[in-house]
Amino acid sequence: MLLIDSLDRGGVSLTTFISIIVALSAIATICAIVVQESNQVGLGTLDGSSPSSEWGSNRGTSRKEMLKRITMVSSTIFFVATILLVAVTK
Repeated sequence: MLLIDSLDRGGVSLTTFISIIVALSAIATICAIVVQESNQVGLGTLDGSSPSSEWGSNRGTSRKEMLKRITMVSSTIFFVATILLVAVTK
């Protein structure tokens, strides 16, 4: 209730605040998905070469794992904020 009261007094409604969160999480999800590399090798297998990762594919701090984590967190925030936005506007 304190968050709702402080947002209404500050001139920003709760629906506007949640809408901004939805928009930012949607943009973060889209950017993270676009930057990720495909898991499919495609025609690269014809010449016998295999893709190698400079980041160390077995570590949790690799670029691939970081992008997966960003995608999961931002999509979860998007999902929860969208449901909350629908609940608040009704």
